[in-house]
Parts: sequence; C-alpha cells; structure tokens
Amino acid sequence: MNQVEASDTEIALKAGFTFNFARYSEWSGQAALRGSFQLCSPDLHFVTVAEDVLAGQTVHGLPITVSHVELVHQAMSQCNLLFVSAAYRAQWQALDKHLFRHTMLVGETADFIKYGGHIRFFLLSGKIRFEVAPDALKEVGIVMSSKVLRLSRVISEGAQ
Repeated sequence: MNQVEASDTEIALKAGFTFNFARYSEWSGQAALRGSFQLCSPDLHFVTVAEDVLAGQTVHGLPITVSHVELVHQAMSQCNLLFVSAAYRAQWQALDKHLFRHTMLVGETADFIKYGGHIRFFLLSGKIRFEVAPDALKEVGIVMSSKVLRLSRVISEGAQ
C-alpha cells in the first residue's frame, strides 16, 4: 500500500468515525437538525473521501451533505460537524470558538481540545483512537451517547 492509499484509508476511517459520532449524539434546542446533516471541513481531500464513504448515509433520518468550507464563521455557520485536519491547525487556533454554537468540532492535532475542540483523533499502537470532551460538547447543545464515550478517552475540563 503506498502513502496515498494509506492516507485515503486513514481519512475513510476518520469519516466513518465522524458519522458514528453524529449518529450517537443528540443536538438540542437551536442545535436541532434541519433538512440535512452538514459535515464540513476545510480539507478538500477529506471532503472528497468522506463524500464517497458516506454516500447514501443518514443521521437522525436526514441525508448527510459533505461540504468544503473556508475556516471563517460565515462559511461554517450551517455546519453540524466540522472536521479540522492537521494542515489547518494554525487557522483553527486563530478562530473564535464561541462562534461555533451547536457544531461538533473534530480534529487531529495534539492540542485540538485545548484550543476549543470537542473530539480529537490520535494514533495508538497503529490504530486510530479518539478522545472526547463531553462537557465542552454539552456547552454547545450536543450530548454524546455513553456508548461512544465508553470507547473514548474522556477529557474533563480541568485536564485540557
């Protein structure tokens, strides 16, 4: 398997994880879903792979729409879930995270949760794992299933 294939495989797995994060979470109040579930990312490669992997899937009875967005609030205001790859770390850190009410924020850099994210992918023994900050999710009107939390490394607010 060459580097591109391995990268596509890793991206496909992360897209599958994001799908399950969404399926096993509830958006409350203003965060309620409308029309379609919007999975967004500034990473065009992630968007392309996620479109293929998630074609025909639904979240809470709504079709998934995968969108390429710029990391500016106006572009991301309709996103239910935003995936920020490592290539966009600097742009991510510069954003005002208070603008992301009702959006699940998923990333892959070591300091992603420290800088306002909710879920971070990491590699452990060659496998993709994830950590979750459930209190940060609740602050934006999203509650993740305990079934998913049991599979994660849970990060409390004090540990960030």
